[in-house]
Amino acid sequence: MKTIETHSPRTLEEALALLEMMGDGIRVIAGATDVVVQVLERKKDPCALLNLSYLEELRYIREEGDLLAIGALTTHREIERSPLVMAHAPLLAEAAFIVGSPQIKNLGTVGGNIANASPVADTVPALMVLGATLILRSRGGTRTVPLAGFASGPGRTILKPGELITQVLFPVLRHDEISFYERLGQRRLLSISKVGVAFRARRRDNRMTNVAIALGAVAPRVIMAPNTAAFLEGKEYAAVVAEEAARIVETESKAITDMRSTDTYRNRMAGALLIRGMARVCEGITGL
Repeated sequence: MKTIETHSPRTLEEALALLEMMGDGIRVIAGATDVVVQVLERKKDPCALLNLSYLEELRYIREEGDLLAIGALTTHREIERSPLVMAHAPLLAEAAFIVGSPQIKNLGTVGGNIANASPVADTVPALMVLGATLILRSRGGTRTVPLAGFASGPGRTILKPGELITQVLFPVLRHDEISFYERLGQRRLLSISKVGVAFRARRRDNRMTNVAIALGAVAPRVIMAPNTAAFLEGKEYAAVVAEEAARIVETESKAITDMRSTDTYRNRMAGALLIRGMARVCEGITGL
């Protein structure tokens, strides 16, 4: 394998200048848990690498009013163990816990997980139901985009030349909101997701409102399940309600058959995971 030139800036401004100067010939890395594999397998052959791992200014979790802000270089381990995330977005902590091995969690970053635009990314469904937005920076300025519209397909995003993800923002969950992230893999941990289901809803007068559901690993990108969410809107939790919601979500799942699973199995499991997760978080809804 040929030697690849690597640049390791110490400031964001320096990183943006290098990105602008080198254009398409440079590939951005942080934890490099995906890119290194792609390079070794010859799926990517960049002229140079832009290593962002020294940019401590992009590694944080903090409250900004009613929002939780996470720097793009924050690792999955830091998210999993953050008291702020556990208090204000527990489903994101659940998703970060499931991500890969301890080594991957210690190196892999939330910005990298998003920028890789993989439909099997575990943090993306959780962030999507949280209503997350991304802050994108370039030397030309800053823009804010919804995470739900960021990926256009496997490995494809709306990032413009010279842009980096610098921050993830989302509203903190209210005290009357419930949420979960459930996923199916070959094993509970250390495996790629076959199906992922993220759920969020508000409990009002024993009924679910403001329901949001996202599905991972069942389409070319992480998708929302609006028909299932609309069915659940205003309903009280019951086993029969969850079963009907599962039937609907199976029709919204657009899985394919590949070496890891079949489309029929994945679509059915999307429904099964929804039932399991709702039973877990909705068990105490009635009688509140």
